[in-house]
Amino acid sequence: MSAWSVPVHRCSLRVDPVFEPLVIAGRMFVTGAFVDYEPGSTLTYGELAMGIVVKQRGAQRYGAATPLIWVDSEQSLRGGRALWNLPKEMARFELDRRPPGGGFSGAAWDERGRLLGKARFELLPGLPRRVRLPFSLPDLYSIQGQVGETQDSFSTSLRLLRGSWSIPNSSPMTALGLAGQKPLLSFWMRDFALTLPAATPVAHR
Repeated sequence: MSAWSVPVHRCSLRVDPVFEPLVIAGRMFVTGAFVDYEPGSTLTYGELAMGIVVKQRGAQRYGAATPLIWVDSEQSLRGGRALWNLPKEMARFELDRRPPGGGFSGAAWDERGRLLGKARFELLPGLPRRVRLPFSLPDLYSIQGQVGETQDSFSTSLRLLRGSWSIPNSSPMTALGLAGQKPLLSFWMRDFALTLPAATPVAHR
């Protein structure tokens, strides 16, 4: 996963009208992740997900929205659309957990064979694998005009990485304004355990 701070004027991708990007000093925050759900998970598949940190309009609620996401599992696609209204599309992945020099690399192509993006992550000194950290993060969704929320709870072993991404001009990901932008931070969540409940409606607050 990588995180970027992007000048807001460079992003042409519009989030659902119930949200607005969180903007600080003229910059918004974008995340991108290649995910490999391995045997032992409910489903096993590859995923490329791009997120934006957002605020619910008219409420003091913040979280992550996912305007772009691709998977290589029809079951995951159907479930993601039904449970969280995620705009999942099908893609083909090449995920390498042991590239030369260690780290991780990933690439994804859409159903037409168009390259969506590539990323390579090199290991940096970080937390040892035996240290597992618990997290709980809010994800926000727009479901039939209503805001839904999940509190993702997961534990993982973190490793800091040096991340580099290649996004061709033909990719929908260019709308996030990432061209020429280096990630602020990249990390590897190894052996993570995630529980993601169905989205529940939320009230204004």
